[in-house]
Amino acid sequence: MAEVSTSTGAAPQRTGILHRKFAGSVRARLTVTVVLVVGASMFVGGTMLTAWVRATIRNDIEARNERVLATMSNALINGNIPAELYSNPALLSTRLDRQLDSQVMGDGMDVQEVLSTTYFYLEGPAFSRLKIQEIDSQGRLILFGREGPALPDPEDSVEMTAFVPTQWGSLTLHAVSPLSAVDDSIGALAGALWLGLPMVTVLAGILTWFITGRTLAPVGQITDRVRQMTATTMDARVPVPDTDDEIHRLAVTMNEMLERLERSSEAQRRFISDASHELRSPVASIRAQLETALGYPDAVDWPDVAKVVLAEDERLEHLVANLLAVARLEEDRDSPRAEVDLDEIVMAQRKRVTAVPVDTSAVLAGRVMGNSDELTSVVRNLIDNAVRHTTSKVVVSLQAHGPFVVMSVSDDGPGVPVDLRDRVFERFARLDEGRQRDAGGTGLGLALTKRIVEQHGGTIYVTDADIGGACFVVSLPALVDELDDY
Repeated sequence: MAEVSTSTGAAPQRTGILHRKFAGSVRARLTVTVVLVVGASMFVGGTMLTAWVRATIRNDIEARNERVLATMSNALINGNIPAELYSNPALLSTRLDRQLDSQVMGDGMDVQEVLSTTYFYLEGPAFSRLKIQEIDSQGRLILFGREGPALPDPEDSVEMTAFVPTQWGSLTLHAVSPLSAVDDSIGALAGALWLGLPMVTVLAGILTWFITGRTLAPVGQITDRVRQMTATTMDARVPVPDTDDEIHRLAVTMNEMLERLERSSEAQRRFISDASHELRSPVASIRAQLETALGYPDAVDWPDVAKVVLAEDERLEHLVANLLAVARLEEDRDSPRAEVDLDEIVMAQRKRVTAVPVDTSAVLAGRVMGNSDELTSVVRNLIDNAVRHTTSKVVVSLQAHGPFVVMSVSDDGPGVPVDLRDRVFERFARLDEGRQRDAGGTGLGLALTKRIVEQHGGTIYVTDADIGGACFVVSLPALVDELDDY
């Protein structure tokens, strides 16, 4: 029973997840947005269209009736028909019909169409003097034999009036055009819009759904490929669509990022491998020395063994310290900065070296902003490297050159070939000559030095020394007061 309950509860949960996934997709959101925007636009546009068409037709009818009333007014004023007005109203209609036909048809107006859609009648004080017999109960003289509504609704009809002054008194000529036919036409238009606009909205939604799906298909392929990648498949790349758009640039950028990650991963693996090898060497040396000494305890000079073990231990400690320093720099941790006198660091490191003479006569004052411990590591590593490769002496100089404090450390050893001068700053990179001369080098000192110098906004490079060997040159930004003095 528990298993049945679990499986039953899992189905709604999976359905809810799929529903949230669908509702949260760009494709669904964009489709819903397009449907809402297009539907609202169609509704507003259709409403405005029907209102505009109705207003336009109404204005056309008003303008037409105004012209017709002007023509009829002129006919009444200039037609010399007062006798017909009270003796035979039908004759008046005939005269007016002829006047309309002769004067209005020139404008392209169909008189019969006007008379079939509009009611005309007269009223006014002149009726009492003319003794008109055909006046209806409303006091109106119906023209052309077509009687309209007694009280036309202003919303359902268009009524225009014209005041006609005569010698018997004033008359008011009315033209009433019902809008029922117009309303029928507007209703037909609205019905067509209500039928067509939803179809257009649905069609826009369907097209948006398929176009968006086709457009975002490469994104789905990129997502699937990235989801399948692991630490062992860093050489894989995402597919690049054959389009010159944002998705194409996204795929290219992703591949460039994956390439950088692959290089970083390979460098990390090499670093771990080289570090393991370098750490194993002093440990193995210490173990070999102790095992040999323990095998022949009476024939071994224990103070000499202790000196060898301590030397290897110092080498191991130096290697671990460099590894920790490299790891700290890789994390880009902000180290505390303060004013540092490089000349004091150089003189302090010179006292530490006793194997070969170190010439510091060219060391002048040089102050920079930086971390004292890290800059001490730079000076120590460069001097130790020079001592390791020199033949007879090491020369250190320090002076201000414009906005920089420049320090150079030279030796009279074999130097560094031009094609290898960039490689010496790589991790665990030791030239064959260096390995033969000194097995104690770890290959991390110069790499660490380069990283520290660059984090302090400086540069480091290798050139030929004046005394015959290699010369490592470091340039660091000088302090502002140093620039003022310069």
